[in-house]
Amino acid sequence: MTGSSPRDSCPYVDRGHAWRKNMSNIVTDINQILHKYGIHTIITEQDLSVTDKTVSDIAKPTARLSDAITDHLWPTVSVARVYHYTSREAAESILSTGLFRLTNIENRYGEGEIETFCKTHDLRGYLELDSSGSPCYKALLMPQTFYASFTDSNLGTSDEEYFWRTFAQSDGVRLTLDIKANNPNFRKILYEPTPGKPIPVLAELTTTIRQKHGREFVLQGISRLCAFYLCGRTYGKEKEYRALYKTWPECGPQPVGVGPTSYLDVPLDRMAESGYLLQVREVVANSRPKMPGHYTFIQRPASL
Repeated sequence: MTGSSPRDSCPYVDRGHAWRKNMSNIVTDINQILHKYGIHTIITEQDLSVTDKTVSDIAKPTARLSDAITDHLWPTVSVARVYHYTSREAAESILSTGLFRLTNIENRYGEGEIETFCKTHDLRGYLELDSSGSPCYKALLMPQTFYASFTDSNLGTSDEEYFWRTFAQSDGVRLTLDIKANNPNFRKILYEPTPGKPIPVLAELTTTIRQKHGREFVLQGISRLCAFYLCGRTYGKEKEYRALYKTWPECGPQPVGVGPTSYLDVPLDRMAESGYLLQVREVVANSRPKMPGHYTFIQRPASL
């Protein structure tokens, strides 16, 4: 009778070896792609959760891979001086009540919010139609997502004219605000330079892991990050900073109302529970709005 080796009687040893080799190859490919796009974090096998279907770091205590990509593409802004152009009525409400509103993102459904990122990056689960005939992201992501838009305060004359004309009209107001964020979701919008062309590092990671390793790459935090991505051809001129907050039932600040007209109040001049400190430094308009006397008013230049 011919004897058999442990390897013959334990075929799982081969499978274990193949699994470790596959893991090693996945890690090597990921690090090569990160390095190619200027992301210098080194990922190890311990940083990843690999199943038969996915590669991610969702189950890990620290999301080193996702954080490295997010910090590279959408770095958190902790402090910024920004402009907010708005109507006179809205500005007077902000200044008199001391409350700044974060708007529900569904208010801009149909303007490419969330959808642009999902379509360009082929997030099929979010794009599938639900029983009402709407894409799943509308019910899964939008009701809990609230935001406010600001723009860079370093603007040229033509940019200023665009913002007054588009957002403040003839009798509008420009607020200059200092924002301090403890919330990591104060970021600049990433604008898609060419419609339908995905972010290169995400595209290469997705394609490589799918084609070489038969799995799908999952970026942690994608449900928030897709709200920081818009069509550059349509919105690129706006140089938008976005303050985002995602609500959770019975936890943290809760919205007022429901649906696309719902909003979240952020009090001025103190760090809010949402993680934002907003302070109005200047109020610019054709004539002084109705507002408390401690705000600094500046006459809008005739050229603007």
